[in-house]
Amino acid sequence: MKHVKKFLKKVKKREKEIEKHEKREKIHHIVRNEVKENYVSIETSVKNIMSTNLKVAEVGQNLREVIELLGDFEITGVPVKQGNKVVGVVSDTDIMRVMKERNLIDTKKDFINLEGLEKIKVEEIMSFPPITINQNEKITDASDLMIKHKIDRLIVVDDNNKTVGIVTREDVVKGLTAEFFLKAAKKSEGRAISSNVDVLLSILRKKGSLSIKSLAKEMRMNEKDLEDLIKILENRGIVEVIYPLIGGPKVKVKK
Repeated sequence: MKHVKKFLKKVKKREKEIEKHEKREKIHHIVRNEVKENYVSIETSVKNIMSTNLKVAEVGQNLREVIELLGDFEITGVPVKQGNKVVGVVSDTDIMRVMKERNLIDTKKDFINLEGLEKIKVEEIMSFPPITINQNEKITDASDLMIKHKIDRLIVVDDNNKTVGIVTREDVVKGLTAEFFLKAAKKSEGRAISSNVDVLLSILRKKGSLSIKSLAKEMRMNEKDLEDLIKILENRGIVEVIYPLIGGPKVKVKK
């Protein structure tokens, strides 16, 4: 029930979320267009940015159960399975849409028709068939598929067509943006351009290792944004995160 209440609050904040979504889409298109113009070449593969800790819904589940699943793991969408096969994808956007279409929600009265949600099976509203991408494809290929199909997530498969992960538009934007600006800075000869990556590596080389909190303070950077950047660099083998017996995790340049 607690996640249903959270979902209600999320619906009420939908306008702000739509603004964020539109901003993310705008960044996505800007960076993607620059890449298409061959300003820089993006080499990162999908497997470096995808989420592998998959949470899934089953075709027989109802929407209330799916809302609880999304809330438990603080995610916005999941693959839908029938047996061992992924047959579709469902997102919070799909759920919001059907709730409004069937008058199952009244944000002014803080009301959600739980019985109505329980009568709707996930297969009734999921997107199908799922759009997939091989884990070895580049994130630019993932970007193209999302733009072509107007979707926000892709199912990631291996060479045997086995589902191994999921990648979202947010993952792609972060991956594209980080690599684009890093390479763009290095490609701009004769100009003193300093990227967050260069600053981060410079600090770590001087001080050996630092906590994320200390590093964010030195860089005057938001901790969440720094964590995203560190994750990208860690996936590429540039830095590593160490976990000492005492204190929080620290970051250092990988030798």
